[in-house]
Amino acid sequence: MEERTPDSAPTLLLSAGCLFHLPLRTIARIGREAGFSGMELIMNSPKLNPGAGLEKVDQVLPIRSIHAPFRDWAAWGGLLASLKATTNLANSLGAVDHVVMHPPGSKLAGIIQNRWFEKACDLPLLLDAKGRIRFSLENMPWAEHSPFARDPLDRLMARCRDKNMGLTFDVCHMGVSGRNVLEAIEKVPMDLLYNVHFSDALGYTEHLRPGKGNLPLGAFLRRLGKRGYARYITLELQPSSFPDDLDGTVELLAAIREAMERQLAGGGDDAE
Repeated sequence: MEERTPDSAPTLLLSAGCLFHLPLRTIARIGREAGFSGMELIMNSPKLNPGAGLEKVDQVLPIRSIHAPFRDWAAWGGLLASLKATTNLANSLGAVDHVVMHPPGSKLAGIIQNRWFEKACDLPLLLDAKGRIRFSLENMPWAEHSPFARDPLDRLMARCRDKNMGLTFDVCHMGVSGRNVLEAIEKVPMDLLYNVHFSDALGYTEHLRPGKGNLPLGAFLRRLGKRGYARYITLELQPSSFPDDLDGTVELLAAIREAMERQLAGGGDDAE
């Protein structure tokens, strides 16, 4: 197991999806007041274009990562066009150095539409990303009929290497797939791990607040800290996880962040 280096520490991001019902500038202000170091922006509309609006959001809380569209690709003109639009936005925001995307669908229609992905050997080059922009594939919930076959994580990591991409490890997706998240993260080399989507799960219910599910999140963070992981960890919760008032939301997010930091440093416990 890799050991932690003294100066290494992950950057904690707040996913805009946690509070998607609020204006982006309000989400940014909440994230800043709760002590997060940046935001992962969800690319959920073609209206999210480079310009003064997002630059103002970026000034409140730096947008460091962008989640590429994962539905309604027709609004952009197809999946490839949506990824090019995401890359263009990432290139325009100086703090962004990462784009996460879901693997292309496995149904026949998706396979035909996304043949370009299978042929690509360097996705950042294909999408005209600036040199600082890295891409990663996120693990999705896996069922028995998964196209990734018997070892889906191994297959996904090989796919990432093949496309010159990293991996976004979604803890709750791994949990609802029935996998041991501690054993799974040990299989991931640190050089391949670009981002961690962090939330709890219970049964098939995803993106719960830490402590509201049954995943060993404290042990998971302590393990990441011991291995010296120093890239992004993105808190990604259901909006229903939060109180209705903004002050209460800030207070809750700050408490979650502080617990995450303690656990990454080797302290705390899963009950926090």
